[in-house]
Amino acid sequence: MTKKSILEKLGLVELVEEKSPEAEIVEAKKVEETVVVPPVKKAQTHSEIEEKLDVLIESYEKNKFLSIEEVYRNKNLDKDVKQSIFIAEVFMKALPENLPMDIKRKSTLNILEASGLKKEDLLNDAYIRIDALNTVLEETVAKTAELKAKNELSVRELEERIEILKRNVEERHEFEEKQTSVIEYEIQRVINIVDGIK
Repeated sequence: MTKKSILEKLGLVELVEEKSPEAEIVEAKKVEETVVVPPVKKAQTHSEIEEKLDVLIESYEKNKFLSIEEVYRNKNLDKDVKQSIFIAEVFMKALPENLPMDIKRKSTLNILEASGLKKEDLLNDAYIRIDALNTVLEETVAKTAELKAKNELSVRELEERIEILKRNVEERHEFEEKQTSVIEYEIQRVINIVDGIK
């Protein structure tokens, strides 16, 4: 153990140990080992990919024109006409056109009953179809309003940008005229001086 000088004892100086090159290499290796490697982003799971696909498909479906048949098919309503509200239409059209409306209605109900079809089931089918059609209509109106608002905002931003660019062009044109005037005046002044001493 080495003796400390008075300066060391008072804490005014500090003894510095010299390190061998081998010790420095070992210390550098320790530093390398403690370096934190950022975690690698894990691959997306199958369910995450499916969710993203579902969102994309839903977005596509909302922007796709749907025929009436497609609306019904999407709600599993593309069943046999004989089991739907449309069978009543078939029976009504089969009756003479000149029949009074109340007689036509009673005749249609009698035909439905004779065919073993319940009026309530057909009215329920009609309700489900109207609900499906209204859902598509509401989604169409909402999507159109959203798209319109977004595009109108973009148009306003572009119009503002156009106005700024027009002002920039005007200001630059004014700057050019002013700069040209000053430079041309000075050129003429120099020419006049040159002419005066030639």
